Amino acid sequence: MGRDFNIDDERERDSPRSDQADSPRPRSTRFQEPESSDPRSPKSRNPIPERSYEVSQSQAKTMADVGTFRTIALSDLTHVHYGGNEKQALAEVNNLLRHKLLRRSVSQPDRAVYLTLTPEGHRFLLARNGQGAHENQVFYHGFVKTRETEHDAAIYQLYQKEAENIIASGGKVTRVILDFELKKSLNRKLARLSSLPEGEQKERKSEVAKEDGLTVVKGRIQIPDLRLEYEDRDHNPAKVDLELATGHYRHGSLAAKSSAGFKIYASASDAVRLRPAMADPEIMQEIFSL
Repeated sequence: MGRDFNIDDERERDSPRSDQADSPRPRSTRFQEPESSDPRSPKSRNPIPERSYEVSQSQAKTMADVGTFRTIALSDLTHVHYGGNEKQALAEVNNLLRHKLLRRSVSQPDRAVYLTLTPEGHRFLLARNGQGAHENQVFYHGFVKTRETEHDAAIYQLYQKEAENIIASGGKVTRVILDFELKKSLNRKLARLSSLPEGEQKERKSEVAKEDGLTVVKGRIQIPDLRLEYEDRDHNPAKVDLELATGHYRHGSLAAKSSAGFKIYASASDAVRLRPAMADPEIMQEIFSL
């Protein structure tokens, strides 16, 4: 789909045009961008009029999806959010790029297109109260490491797979938590232990992990790629921790994730490489196909 993108980086910066696609335009609403808001908090909700955007409800939902997962592949977004309608996906994404609410990155040599929010797009989403998301939902903007973009984008696929299972069993996903959020919480708490004696640090480390619903395995707190909080069919709160395993996972890493109770997924190609590890009795978890 990368070849179908008709906006290069220069035009993204300079062109003020709104979307002129000839397909029927969905209902849109005006939004006044806030002059400032705390990018770390999902509760910054005091917009100050500065710039005006014309953004449809569908485009705002696209931004909420991208912000929730930090980065999403355009192909996945087209398949899930736009039902495979490439024309609509390109028209709406191009409009958000022109308004500098989204940023794109094109991988080489496969020309896959990845999307993330810009700081402006992040402020937009916060001012829109997260487009109806859970009040504690955290949104992200900007790519982290280029070499990890493909893996980060695959977390959206991981979410879709598990969300289908939750919905099929009568449940409802209420909040998406990425490893970034869990690591931030843990690092803040662990920093307070640095002045304690080593033995006490070790004991408190386990307590800190439990506070975030995590487990220490062989001295290391195991952090999942993705945590989903949801309500089951009886409206009881529940959670599931998910890991996206790749063919590069070493036996020890996979065994630790299994011991922590994570639900492990892998692509078909990676599952083949992981078969020797899966046969080990130490790895009790089944590895599900992505």
